[in-house]
Amino acid sequence: MVLMATVYSSAWGIGGDFTLTRDDGAAYHLSDSRGHAVVLSFGYTFCPDVCPTGLATISAALTLLGDRARQVDAFFVSLDPERDSPAKLREYTGFFHERIHGLTGSAAELDAVAKRYQVSYRFVGKGESERYTLDHNANTFVVDRQGQLVRIVPYGMPAEALADAVAIALADPAPRSHHNTEAEPAQ
Repeated sequence: MVLMATVYSSAWGIGGDFTLTRDDGAAYHLSDSRGHAVVLSFGYTFCPDVCPTGLATISAALTLLGDRARQVDAFFVSLDPERDSPAKLREYTGFFHERIHGLTGSAAELDAVAKRYQVSYRFVGKGESERYTLDHNANTFVVDRQGQLVRIVPYGMPAEALADAVAIALADPAPRSHHNTEAEPAQ
């Protein structure tokens, strides 16, 4: 059985706009991607297994999407700003797919974005060794064209499941609302 969470961010309070630094040094706001679907993954470049596997899955999903991948902005959000500079992120994400870019920021900015997306993480051995690690959850987040988080794809799901989630986000161009904003017809 496949389990994938369908989330409407306004109902669950997960997600939302943020500002971080792209791997080219420019500021990036989630709202910059309006009109595109967005795929977000959180981690760090020194991750030995989970992050590269997750990014390989994103890469495979983008390949499965074919031409539709041009309507997707995929980002790897580093939770380790001390070691993951924009240049390091650009080099690292370049190994996976041309549509995947890195995002970083200050520790406080990254913590705020992680909390917004309910990403938990903690450093292990930091201050004791330069080779410290980072324990983190590894879900992939799919944001629709209006900037609303609509899917959380658990780590380990096949690329086809992620591609399907992104295709759904791309196919839904209408903004979501929990209340009817149209006026009632006059009687």
